Amino acid sequence: MLISGFDVRWRTFVIAAFAAFPALIATMIVWAFAGQLALVMIPIVEGGAFWLVESRQRNGLHLRQYQAMADRRKATTGRFYCCGVEIDPSRSEFGMIMANTVPVPGRGSGPRNTPEPETRQELLDTTFGSPTGPRRKSNAVPAGARR
Repeated sequence: MLISGFDVRWRTFVIAAFAAFPALIATMIVWAFAGQLALVMIPIVEGGAFWLVESRQRNGLHLRQYQAMADRRKATTGRFYCCGVEIDPSRSEFGMIMANTVPVPGRGSGPRNTPEPETRQELLDTTFGSPTGPRRKSNAVPAGARR
């Protein structure tokens, strides 16, 4: 949707339109006490409306703020709500949907048929194969090591 040359999402437009009426009411109430300074109430109320509707929680199910507030208000001891639906924890069942790992032959908790590689290069050679054939161990001392 284009408004005065700005591309605005429909949801943003609806939030701004519905928040305009409470913003004007708040501005009229504060105008009686603070005069023109009351115009600050318009962006404050609009910002609050966007925070309630557009922002989400940073933890848990990432619900919108107004959904989380409504669920907190409804919840009592022993009753849980998620997105306005009551959740009965006594009817919950635990189960595995799908295993998230795949066993690798020769690597795992079972007996191993091959010895563990000693160096990173041996690991690469045994995994991908060496282009020059098997490598021999070198007797060279790495730099900085003492003999």
